[in-house]
Amino acid sequence: MLRQPKAAILGISAGFDKLPASRLPTYSDSDACVSSLLRRHVDLPNDSASSLGLWLERGLPVPRLAIVISAFGGIESLEGTLVSVLENRPADCEILVALDKPYDDPYELRGEVRLVEAPRRSSFVACINRALAATRSPFVHLLSSGCTVTEGWTEPALACFGDRRVASVSPVVVDAGDPRRIFAAGLAYHHGGRRLFVARGESRLPAGTQSSAIGPCGFAAFYRKAALDMVGGMSPELGLAQADADVALALARAGLACAVEPQSRILATAQVEASETSFRQALHEERLFWRNLPETGRCGAMAAHAAVVAVESIRNFLRPAMFLRMAGRSLACCQVGSYVRRRAALRQLGEHAAAAPQRLKPTRIDRSHKGPSLSRSAQTGARAR
Repeated sequence: MLRQPKAAILGISAGFDKLPASRLPTYSDSDACVSSLLRRHVDLPNDSASSLGLWLERGLPVPRLAIVISAFGGIESLEGTLVSVLENRPADCEILVALDKPYDDPYELRGEVRLVEAPRRSSFVACINRALAATRSPFVHLLSSGCTVTEGWTEPALACFGDRRVASVSPVVVDAGDPRRIFAAGLAYHHGGRRLFVARGESRLPAGTQSSAIGPCGFAAFYRKAALDMVGGMSPELGLAQADADVALALARAGLACAVEPQSRILATAQVEASETSFRQALHEERLFWRNLPETGRCGAMAAHAAVVAVESIRNFLRPAMFLRMAGRSLACCQVGSYVRRRAALRQLGEHAAAAPQRLKPTRIDRSHKGPSLSRSAQTGARAR
């Protein structure tokens, strides 16, 4: 068992560095990955960046940031996002494109980006996980086609990781048609199973945005790679519109935080999220709810969820979407075993986080280092010595 949860949270990627290539994680089963990580003791330095030393010794380049672009829209949408990223490309980063179909690469971009093709008929989440497993950068940035980045958008977000409790950072995504309006400043989650965008439609960030956001939106998100490794990446049992909330809830159970960075701005269209059929959307939403059913207040959560389903049925009364959504939710309710295993893994994460000897103090800095900054009293003592 892990003696110190923070070692797993802040340095778990080093445990993977010690594995042979055949045993590197592929995120094919996120719940099994969580359980196996919890059973493996990792005695490593606290700073996840230092865990990449083995890769440097092998002569493999390890950029600070990996930008993973998911190509789920049309080719024109993908190329528009690629152009904006390449024009504003930050230093010391690699760019990967997660493809769910073959791409002809008419502009010969393979020298500047890595095209990661998933097997045929792979889900959107499986494509992203395949790209995530192909990078060793300590920080990753997920970006969907249809997004347009601005100059210097990564630096403010990466600075938030100076606080080692921060596992994810949400940029402020604004409407490409009206940049004065906020499209999303992270995700919120209603205990009845609803995933919500924070500050949607607002002209500026309201008070309490930081506390409302549990994680970033999957179409524009920054993650500490070690934290993603710890929870097994995004679950392929969900769509991208639910997997980001699923990851956020798991990281919160592990005692880690999400930061909202208003200085990191991205433009997006309303079609930035991958569309799903009514059946699949309902299936994934129902799975999200049962996978994250809280330990306390279950009766209230299930009552709230029943109300959500009832309102949904009334809105689609006697339409084909009503029957398709009912079928999707019914199928999800039959998959009890996977939910039990998932909640057991989350319970273990929570127990390890609660057993930590002390909470890490927030250390907002511009770049990471091996230890937290000295407090004022410690600085005074150091000067006296």
